[in-house]
Amino acid sequence: MRRLAILGLGILLLGAAAATVASAQGEKPRIAVLEFKNKADNQWWYHGGAAAMQDVFVTELVKSGKFRVIDREQLAALMQEKNLSLAGDIDPATAVKAGKLLGCQYFLTGAVTEYGMEGTNVDTPWVGGIPSVSVGKKKFTAAANARIIDTTTGEIVWADEGRGEEGSAKVRVGGFGGGVDDQRMFDKVMKPIIQQLVASIKNADI
Repeated sequence: MRRLAILGLGILLLGAAAATVASAQGEKPRIAVLEFKNKADNQWWYHGGAAAMQDVFVTELVKSGKFRVIDREQLAALMQEKNLSLAGDIDPATAVKAGKLLGCQYFLTGAVTEYGMEGTNVDTPWVGGIPSVSVGKKKFTAAANARIIDTTTGEIVWADEGRGEEGSAKVRVGGFGGGVDDQRMFDKVMKPIIQQLVASIKNADI
């Protein structure tokens, strides 16, 4: 009998622990990623950049396991249904109102502050038997700041900035040669910045 009682108590304790874990998982706060504002003077942003950034943030936040995250398309449908327009610099009063309507505890928002390329090129002409030389360098730089707003209070509970860069070079001698001129800069520069920011969010006391 004693063994059965101990066994029964053990089962009850395991059940209680499982219920606690399930309850904790169900209590993850709900977050929506708003469209980031473009504060970088670059036409790229008007060709899918904002949507791409939202999608990557959603994916990385889901992977973090810290939140229940609203899908970008679902968020767009909800905002259309509630006749809301939210992006970039959202004021606290609007955040509180929109949070209640959308059922979100947090909004993640922010801006791209830099997204562009600068380069230098040095050319020397043919001189006698010495061939021409052309050396080109490019550096792509991106930066973004982000913040999380608590929709119950309108308070900014987390804020950070990420920055990254990628370089490439080309050398041609006498018209021959080559180098790297990679145009996939979102994946190479902006995506790691988003991952840095989400790692900061994961470590924050939110």
